[in-house]
Amino acid sequence: MNDKTTTSDLARLAEENTALIENSLDLIALIDAEGRFLRLNAATFDILGYLPEELVGRCYFELLAEDERPLFEVLRANLRAGVSIRRDLHSRWVHKAGHAVVMSVSVRWCALSQVTYATARDVTEEHAARQALDKSQQQLQVMLESIGDAFFAVDRNWRVTYANRKAGNFVNVDAGAAIGRNLLEVAPDLHNSPSLAYYRRAMETGEACAFETYWEPSGVWVEARAYPSEDGLSVYFHDISFKRQAEQALRKSEQRFRNLFQQAADSIVIADRELRIVAANGRACSVFGYTEEEFLGLRAPDIDSDFSYTAELGAALQDGQTRLLRITKRRKDGSTFPADVHISRFEDGGKEFYQAIIRDVTEREETQNRLRELATHDTLTGLPNRALLGERVQRLLDTCPHGSTVATMFLDLDRFKEVNDSFGHEFGDILLCEVAARLRGVIRPGDVIARLGGDEFVIAALCPSGQAAAGRTGEKLLDVLTTPITIAGQDVIIGASIGISLFPADGNSKEQLFQAADTAMYRAKAAGRNRYRFFEPEMAFATRERMALETSLRPALARGEFELHYQPRIDLRSMAMAGMEALIRWNHPERGLVSPAQFIPIAEETGLIAPIGRWVLREACLQTRRLMTEFGREICVSVNVSARQLAHATFVGEVRQALQESSIPPHCLELELTESALIADIERTALMLRELHGLGVKLAVDDFGTGYSGLAYLRSFPIDVLKLDRSFVLQEDERISAFDFVKAFVDMAHALKLEVVAEGVETAEVVEFLRAADCDEAQGYYFAKPLPLADLRQLLASGTVT
Repeated sequence: MNDKTTTSDLARLAEENTALIENSLDLIALIDAEGRFLRLNAATFDILGYLPEELVGRCYFELLAEDERPLFEVLRANLRAGVSIRRDLHSRWVHKAGHAVVMSVSVRWCALSQVTYATARDVTEEHAARQALDKSQQQLQVMLESIGDAFFAVDRNWRVTYANRKAGNFVNVDAGAAIGRNLLEVAPDLHNSPSLAYYRRAMETGEACAFETYWEPSGVWVEARAYPSEDGLSVYFHDISFKRQAEQALRKSEQRFRNLFQQAADSIVIADRELRIVAANGRACSVFGYTEEEFLGLRAPDIDSDFSYTAELGAALQDGQTRLLRITKRRKDGSTFPADVHISRFEDGGKEFYQAIIRDVTEREETQNRLRELATHDTLTGLPNRALLGERVQRLLDTCPHGSTVATMFLDLDRFKEVNDSFGHEFGDILLCEVAARLRGVIRPGDVIARLGGDEFVIAALCPSGQAAAGRTGEKLLDVLTTPITIAGQDVIIGASIGISLFPADGNSKEQLFQAADTAMYRAKAAGRNRYRFFEPEMAFATRERMALETSLRPALARGEFELHYQPRIDLRSMAMAGMEALIRWNHPERGLVSPAQFIPIAEETGLIAPIGRWVLREACLQTRRLMTEFGREICVSVNVSARQLAHATFVGEVRQALQESSIPPHCLELELTESALIADIERTALMLRELHGLGVKLAVDDFGTGYSGLAYLRSFPIDVLKLDRSFVLQEDERISAFDFVKAFVDMAHALKLEVVAEGVETAEVVEFLRAADCDEAQGYYFAKPLPLADLRQLLASGTVT
């Protein structure tokens, strides 16, 4: 009994360990001594795009970016030399789709079994974020290093979050090494300095303060200004020993006072009890634009801009306090500048005077404003970013009048990726700036506009008349984006898809409104793009359904849930079966048969269409070969090819491999391509199609006339067949009959040495119509629905089409 229990426990433990490895979000691999993969888990596909079995037996060096290989040569040697573990090695690997993936790799070498255990995690986004953060921090560092003061900042726990070199030099520490450490660890002499009490009081009360103190370790006087915030405390300070010496000298000698007074780096203005200016130093004359004589005819308020000297201020000065004030000062020419003004009171010869030491803080305010701008605005377009968007939308919701509506719009550009890929990121940035400018021109001053990143924008607007006003705004946004934009000397029409949610109908919080607008935007994009859609409750259900479908679709291929059905194609001259089109079907374990219209778009968007399409191509060829062998005659099969498949450099090789494995004659395989796939990259596509044509396979254009309908590209590509969409067969207008149109189309195709196949034929009348127009082949429910393989066998055996 115990042995059985132990065996059962061990089996369950082994099963649990296997499940743990296969369900890990990290890539886990076992590598032999030669660097070949022995085993990988399912995360390989999510991270690198390969199914585990595709990599077994291959050397990991094949997946490394070339410039990373020397690093791994060294790593391999070190592992053999006794360093058996290496953790968190960031390196670039090549995804199956061709793009780079930054991974954090950890390895352990087992000398006993001569294998390497490796785990890897996709850190591409973290790597990009780190680079962006490093760039932002460099900008911040340049700005803070350029100011004249020593500067440091601490968080609420008194940990240093930044210090410029001047601050580090002041306490003889490396400013960079101080980051993250407690302030009193970096500068322990603060324990005995009055400065610490000021800092603590500012942090506790939230009020800025300024003070002068003697820093005994360096033997200097410093002037410090502390500014508290929600995040902690920012402190600016500088050596004022010179100023203190000047004040001491002032008491000893008037002449010495005059010299030091004139040499001070700050503007100094002295006024009497009635605030008449009695002295101004050279710096003040330079800054304000007055001569010393002109100053003596002014009062202190004459160089201020809207500042009141209150009784409270007078009482504090009478008590001997020094006050730090932020006052906007006015120059002689009328221009103004922000200034920190230290006001104190002194007596001389029995008379009362006020001294104002004035420092222009324009540069510092610009630095602070720039830091605030970087934190809350998109650096490219200048629009508010995600951080500021939430705050402004919340304010809009809070102030929305009762009975009114706030519309939140998510806007995604329709063709931005094409512009970026065609013209480069520099022109893509130009396009984004132009789009931002146009959107600004549409919205009102009180509305909110922000860029979330990439080509996504958000607009929030007060709409008193509700949905109607929101719709008008949506139309205006679409209008300005469909006006051509000149990029690199070429006019580009970009277009956009817009999703709109309404407060309070679609949600009472900004988060609910954002989610609803995002859902509606995707619905607008799915509906054909360049349009707007209002959020509807069923959209949320459809989104959840789509997500559930996507989750089920990912393992469907590995689970063998797909099968092929075949729809016969009929030769309209002999009325015999001329071939068949392979059509994929998904047998969902819970939902049953799922329509291709539901899962093919998901496969396209997620990139799953590539492995699924590869399976369809191979399976169709193998099954067709078996039918040929069974019935002793050639059978032509047509397979649909997606634009994503055609974009893969390996596609021609996949077709060649399918032909070799199945041994079907190349002319029995026809590849159906969409018009949009053909013109995505005309030069590259033309080369690939010529290579495919060289293999002997036929090439067809599916649903001709529903896409770009350009005839010029037909001469650029080695096309054999045009498949005419059913809408053209049934279409009638006053100018030309359907027969005349189809007849002209067929004659044109025949003149170009192309065959024509009509799709969607459902009645005998349409069959006769097409035969009269000399159409070559047809398919549709009139002849047969798409049939499972077993039913197709019966049809072929009977020799008739039902």
